[in-house]
Amino acid sequence: NTTTRRSGLRSSRAGEEGGLSGRPLRERTETAVRRAARSALAIVASGGIGSGADARAALAAGADLVQLWSGMIYAGPGLIGETVRA
Repeated sequence: NTTTRRSGLRSSRAGEEGGLSGRPLRERTETAVRRAARSALAIVASGGIGSGADARAALAAGADLVQLWSGMIYAGPGLIGETVRA
């Protein structure tokens, strides 16, 4: 759920060092889930899940579960209900 890769970022802070989490990981998470969903393992999508729509997209990509991290910081505990409803 964290990366040091900054490719594609347009923020003025894109050059900062350290781990990156949250929204910039969403597409990478979906790509990884699609790839892993071909296996017989349970897939947990983690990284960039910040809304119910993000969780729904991860499940549609093949995740069995979603894990909320940074999204909880930015959206607060209401994100849990939004995710369940989605």
